[in-house]
Amino acid sequence: MLSKNSMRFIRLKPFQFLSIVTFIAMASFIYVCLQGSIDSVTYFLNDYTHQTRQEDFFVVLSAPSKEDLNKLNRSKREDTSVFLNQLSSQKKTLQNYSLIDYYNLQIESLAEEFDVTLEGRFYRDVVNDVDGNTFRYRVINPTDSVNLTYLLEGKLPAKENEIAVFKTFADGNQLNIGDTLTLNQRSFTITAFIAVPDYIYPIFNYDSPLYEPTRETVAIVTEAAYQQFDEKQWVLYSGYFNQEIGDLEEAVSKISNADGVSYAMSRDQNVRINAVDIHLNSNQLLSMTFTVLLLAMSVFVILLVMKKRINSERVQIGILKAMGYRRYEIALSYLGYPLLSTVFGSLIGFFLGIGLSIHLANTYMTNYVVPFVGFYLTSKLIIGGIILPLIVVGVSSLIILLLLLKDDPLTLMRESSHLKVSRGSRMVMRILKPFKFETRFKYSLAFRNIGKITSLFSVVVVASIFLVFSSIVFHSFESIVDKAFKGAKYSYQIKYNRLIDASLADTESPFLQYTTHPVIGEKTTPFYLYGIIPENKVSPLYNSQGEEITAMAQHGLIINEFIARAYALQIGDRLSFEVKGMELTYPIVEVVDHYNGPMMYTSLEKLATDLGLNSNLYNGKWSSERPLNDKNISYIFSIDDLTRNIKVGMEMIRISLLVMVVVTVILGSLMMVLITTFIIEENQRQISILKVMGYSRKEVSKLVLTIYFPFVMLAYFVSVPLTRVGIDYIMTQIASELPMAIPTDFTLTQFVIGVLTVGVTYWISLLLSRGQLDRVSLHEVLKV
Repeated sequence: MLSKNSMRFIRLKPFQFLSIVTFIAMASFIYVCLQGSIDSVTYFLNDYTHQTRQEDFFVVLSAPSKEDLNKLNRSKREDTSVFLNQLSSQKKTLQNYSLIDYYNLQIESLAEEFDVTLEGRFYRDVVNDVDGNTFRYRVINPTDSVNLTYLLEGKLPAKENEIAVFKTFADGNQLNIGDTLTLNQRSFTITAFIAVPDYIYPIFNYDSPLYEPTRETVAIVTEAAYQQFDEKQWVLYSGYFNQEIGDLEEAVSKISNADGVSYAMSRDQNVRINAVDIHLNSNQLLSMTFTVLLLAMSVFVILLVMKKRINSERVQIGILKAMGYRRYEIALSYLGYPLLSTVFGSLIGFFLGIGLSIHLANTYMTNYVVPFVGFYLTSKLIIGGIILPLIVVGVSSLIILLLLLKDDPLTLMRESSHLKVSRGSRMVMRILKPFKFETRFKYSLAFRNIGKITSLFSVVVVASIFLVFSSIVFHSFESIVDKAFKGAKYSYQIKYNRLIDASLADTESPFLQYTTHPVIGEKTTPFYLYGIIPENKVSPLYNSQGEEITAMAQHGLIINEFIARAYALQIGDRLSFEVKGMELTYPIVEVVDHYNGPMMYTSLEKLATDLGLNSNLYNGKWSSERPLNDKNISYIFSIDDLTRNIKVGMEMIRISLLVMVVVTVILGSLMMVLITTFIIEENQRQISILKVMGYSRKEVSKLVLTIYFPFVMLAYFVSVPLTRVGIDYIMTQIASELPMAIPTDFTLTQFVIGVLTVGVTYWISLLLSRGQLDRVSLHEVLKV
């Protein structure tokens, strides 16, 4: 009988049933969609990295001292004096030979000591400007043992005029196999599309921390063609352990402390490799958070529905108990309602999630260079998408029902036994006694059930947190560019491959730039140190209060927000770092409101003095004019390039955030409609009385529904500081893993937009609820 009654209840209250189905379906859909795409990417990525023997770590060797080179030369029976008397061209050849020979000996020693396989990843960076567009090619020498090249399509280069590139680069520039590319006035024919496992997320320069597929690519040419490029050659020695190891970081740390090693970095710390893992982990956390939240909201709706239904059937339930039915038997009959909604919802969400997960998996890989990713079905998806919702909803509903059915038969058969005026309601009535009838009436309705107010307040807080989070992150990407170039009076940053002593124009400013390694804990992220002139007006620095702080560089170190967040540093701390084989320690005197990569600034004169250099020398400059071709130029960095780089990289995130806002508004509206519906159903007699007394529809709505508006706004106000605390923590964690932080400003304009969004959402829910308000008949007042 009760089971049949459940089906009748579904027919009478389809909106409530469909609301529960919607929440369950959303929970299952988000879990299956996100987790399915994550599992698919992980499965194919593991296979890819295994096939290509991805590195466990890479090593940067220390530059040899003169004593080391002398020792090497003596071992070869060569006199240093002969080396010093060579012509410059001969000396350069001999020096290169000696250095490479020295490094080979170091690598052999490390390989034997730590039982690892090591191989050099040699590369040159080639920058081409075509029709005002800058293209960056990292031309690499293919390896034989570590980080093998993965062939996606075509054949690897066999001739000097052949080249292989990333498919993402080719697709972005409408290139096909057989088309030509021009590098340094030399034409190359594309013969293959490739991927390399040490450039899954291809960051070539921390000045541009977001990979731009249409402008950047790794390129492979033949050995002969590679040697013809005259750009400076760089090398990282990549390796993997020949035996299984327990703690990768500990093992790599031992290598980093070995003689002759500048530093070593594990794959888990290498952003070119671990960025995809961080991305997947964050999305996994997001999927679990949304799933748990939506399941909780589903249970919450079930609680409201079951409580109202049991209160309306208390007499029947009391009779059944008096007839000998036990509490759990009655509870099991009511359990069919939530279980049926969960079955429908989880199946709908599961199949929708399966359909979208493969598309999302490939969307994840938009900014990564990996082979094609297909769909990989795991048992985890069935458990999390179907079985878990059934267990959570079933167990929660059973507990709720047992609690609601705990009263004895006599209490249940007293129909009004559940209608109690709370202490809070009585207190409010005493306070409002001097006010007019309408004010007393609507506030008495509002405070009659503190649970309804708490429910509405909680729902709006949760929805508002997502809304504020989306607003902050959405706005932050605009802020990154604005903050990075606030007050900038230059268009290009030029970096030289040697020290320069030349006069500068009034619109130019020099700097010394070096890659440094902080002496902080176990983190090995390289910092970029700039020695600047304190009176620099071409590229001024500002703190978060908008004050110019460029001149503070002469008193110590100015760090940016990325370093401050990732390393928990603040003004007054002292930071030690290694640069050019020396360890320097400077006090932190200011924090620049800049988030793009780990950068810090000090006085050029002080830095030059500490490094034993002439203070008139520099290895870079900021300029408003693009220089002509110069063999001393290492790279040219354009403000326009970085601006475009960030905007392209964040476009997908913008879409995701927009979807989050839309989903938040829909779910928030749905919950508000449900709660206002319950309010109307509980107060039908009072509404009928108001209609009999001649109150219009608008007046009734104002008395019964709009009273909750202040609680909705209060919930939004509470959500703002909660979100700020949470997002600051999240962004600090991101900064500790990636070479980038994100500003978390929340402006007055954003606050007002949030108020309007919440307000409009609330009024939409009221409009949807007024139809039910009209259906309350005048004869309700006559019911006993």
